[in-house]
Amino acid sequence: MSQLKRKQPNTFRQPVDFRDKESFGFAKEIVKPFGAIESVLDWAKQEFVGEWRWQLVEVSSERRPGRYIFYFESERDYLAFLLKCS
Repeated sequence: MSQLKRKQPNTFRQPVDFRDKESFGFAKEIVKPFGAIESVLDWAKQEFVGEWRWQLVEVSSERRPGRYIFYFESERDYLAFLLKCS
């Protein structure tokens, strides 16, 4: 019987930059219906040039919209987000 080899745990090739929300200059909370956050995230990935993060505050369901907070380093990204999502 051959010996089973344990798989090495997945590791990041590059270090992940963890930042506190207080380190971002701009923030905006939005409310989106069930399933709508994906389109916002897809748009953000294409358009933003600076560092940004998002946080789930309340999970959306078919009955209740979700609440999310987006954090931005760049004023340009923040203003584009306001125009898109407000």
